[in-house]
Amino acid sequence: MAIHEKTTYTIAEYQRLMEQSENTDRIVELIDGELVEKMPSFTPSKIAAEIIFAIKLFLRENPIGYVTTEGGGYIMPNGDILIPDVGYVAKVHLPELPEREAPVPPDFAVEVKSPTDRKRALRNKVERYLQHGTQLVWLVFPDERIVEVYVAGEDADVQTVTIDGILDGGSVLPGFTLKVSDIFA
Repeated sequence: MAIHEKTTYTIAEYQRLMEQSENTDRIVELIDGELVEKMPSFTPSKIAAEIIFAIKLFLRENPIGYVTTEGGGYIMPNGDILIPDVGYVAKVHLPELPEREAPVPPDFAVEVKSPTDRKRALRNKVERYLQHGTQLVWLVFPDERIVEVYVAGEDADVQTVTIDGILDGGSVLPGFTLKVSDIFA
């Protein structure tokens, strides 16, 4: 990726850069105008797949939105392009699927800590999601086998759900539940 000439990028510049053949397989976010590459990792990918599978099964019975993998980016109101490991957006907020990034924030985002991620950076990203329209964020810690749950509007209250607990979709995915043990199976 030829990024040495510039330090900050616009959305249009980011999109042109990501269209270049050498970048098509990379997962790169745009945060405060800077390119931030997400490094792939097997365990976080497997955990994300378990969550996607459960949400997709729920959506087959309740076709109220779309679930995305880390291939789906979301343009936030502040100009960031975030790519959650798992994203969900309601059809009411995105009636038609875009060819590129969704022009709206995800209603629900899941970030799974990879070996190269720092907890502080992930929690900062959670704040970024919540400040710009995301209603529910799960932060998954594979080594600890816990999930931190963040809900928009619930001042700094984070719920930690352990391996014996059950996660739910709250008002974003009403009726959706998932055992924490299932995502680590």
